[in-house]
Amino acid sequence: MVNWDVDLVNLIELSYHVMQSKNGQAIPEGSEWKNDAQVIGTKIFRHVVSAQQIGAGVALDFGESRKFVHIDHPSVAVIVRAAVEAFLTFNYIFANDDDAISIYRHKLWKRSGLIDRGKHAAYTPESKEIQRLEALESEKLLSEIQSSEFYKLGNRDSRKKIDSGEWKPIGGWYAITKDSNIHQEYFNSIYNHLSGHSHASYISILQIRDANDKFEDQKMLADSSRQMLCLILAHFLFSYVKVFPESRKILEQDSRLYEAAETWHIQKEEVKFIYS
Repeated sequence: MVNWDVDLVNLIELSYHVMQSKNGQAIPEGSEWKNDAQVIGTKIFRHVVSAQQIGAGVALDFGESRKFVHIDHPSVAVIVRAAVEAFLTFNYIFANDDDAISIYRHKLWKRSGLIDRGKHAAYTPESKEIQRLEALESEKLLSEIQSSEFYKLGNRDSRKKIDSGEWKPIGGWYAITKDSNIHQEYFNSIYNHLSGHSHASYISILQIRDANDKFEDQKMLADSSRQMLCLILAHFLFSYVKVFPESRKILEQDSRLYEAAETWHIQKEEVKFIYS
């Protein structure tokens, strides 16, 4: 019988060991872009751990007659959403069969980030110089992007979005999900729920109101968000060893931990019947 709470703890431990196996190792020349894969993997891991901590709840004593015991389930949902987006980014940019696609998408992603930071106000001479240099780097990246066959194969609308600094394909996160093995309709329903808490939707406020003084309801709502982390971590682990194949031996080293990863590495085909 699947116990997702135990499995999540096991997946967190396994993720730690797999990612630690790469820390401090030199990156081969020409694969420098993979360093960002390691960093975004760290981001995913830390989000998951934070969701675990917040999901455990807090108890504050304000005196004999005032005690505050609460699970901040909306914050759990917000953090889980961030972990989902980080995984989709990792998988879309880095975990491709062809490194050339990964390098191209990494350039799109990097340029998009530089453009975003360039919009921030710069007040000091140092920050203005950083903006100047990053603007030059952005121009260089655009030249490399526009000379790529992947860019030339795109239609007019996709090229226009790329030129403006967008790294995601038309359709955003929903389109990116198609590159993963997570079922589209499952993702849509879960992601929309998580996004509701990120953007203070009316339904998210209703959930907060209805579970206001009910610790068990708060736990149930937090758990419903955290459960998705089992799926995300399992898919992340198999994407990670695709980017860093030498880490697979660490992934498979402990049969107990590996079983949790295999259990939650659910493929689209396995749940297709639910949505047909």
